[in-house]
Amino acid sequence: MWRILEGDYQGGADVVIDAVGMDAKMTDMEFLASGLKLQSGAFGAFIMATQAVRKGGTIQVTGVYAGKYNGFPFGDIMNRNVNIRSGQAPVIHYMPYMFELVSKGKIDPGDVISHVLPLSEAKRGYEIFDTKTDDCIKVILKP
Repeated sequence: MWRILEGDYQGGADVVIDAVGMDAKMTDMEFLASGLKLQSGAFGAFIMATQAVRKGGTIQVTGVYAGKYNGFPFGDIMNRNVNIRSGQAPVIHYMPYMFELVSKGKIDPGDVISHVLPLSEAKRGYEIFDTKTDDCIKVILKP
């Protein structure tokens, strides 16, 4: 999105959401830094968010991060007056509402459910979800 504000040419999105977090694919340097306990996972999604947001825009970080990160672009954020908001989704608050929508057939979660497994295969379900193998997006366990 491109905008013109007060005669100044501003490029980028008003809001960029990083919903990936530290689970993004690591660069070789991130892999090495994580192995040496200098960093906690990947940082690529956040870096892309800082490049895509306009001056004065907002980055919403919903993806999970933990620990320390080398190469945090604090100068870029500060010089461009970018706002950062963060926090995990308040899922407990939304669960009753979402359950009602699914129960009444108003929404179909089938688009994100890639695997339905019996409860006895919970360990396998977690492993394929955690390693992102077999095109896994979301696992549902049935008793």
